[in-house]
Amino acid sequence: MSLDSVALLVSIEEQFGIEIPDAECETIATVQQLVEVVYKKINIQPNQKCISQLVFYRLRKALEQLGNNRKNITPNTKLSDLLSQTNLASDWKQLAIALQLQIPDLVDLDLDKTLNKEVKFFGFKVFERTEPVAENTLRKFTDWIISMNFDKLITSKNISDTYEVERIVCGIIASSTGVPVSEIELHYSLTNDLGID
Repeated sequence: MSLDSVALLVSIEEQFGIEIPDAECETIATVQQLVEVVYKKINIQPNQKCISQLVFYRLRKALEQLGNNRKNITPNTKLSDLLSQTNLASDWKQLAIALQLQIPDLVDLDLDKTLNKEVKFFGFKVFERTEPVAENTLRKFTDWIISMNFDKLITSKNISDTYEVERIVCGIIASSTGVPVSEIELHYSLTNDLGID
């Protein structure tokens, strides 16, 4: 294990108050596998609160403040359908202020639709631009908000379900590695997809 993966695992262990033996760490290849290992080691405290529902309602209220009709704001609605394309950066700032939570940064493709996804140099693909954040659904955006703000929204000692573990783990990976939370998927390989050796 490299220093990056050790630091990540130490952060996870400290956050949840658990220990993951080295032999078990060696078997973890994906974000989902890391979540499953953590989930098996913590005490679950079922409750009536659904964190994703509470954050979605907060998001819906913020989007209504931007002039959207409530009936158009569903978990499957794309953010881009609710925000002004000509004033996206301004709407984005207003959304963050109304939510009073961190939200993912817009990326180049959000702000300039004419850009090619692939960046080429002398005809060779150098890298792919990050997917547009605003082109995702409110459901996904809610997940990202929870991951970015897990320390404010979820008490690690009172985890009620796997979803909360997923959001905390994704948030820790993002803060530990610098990979934007919008680019972390549960099925991703820690090494190949996220660059954690």
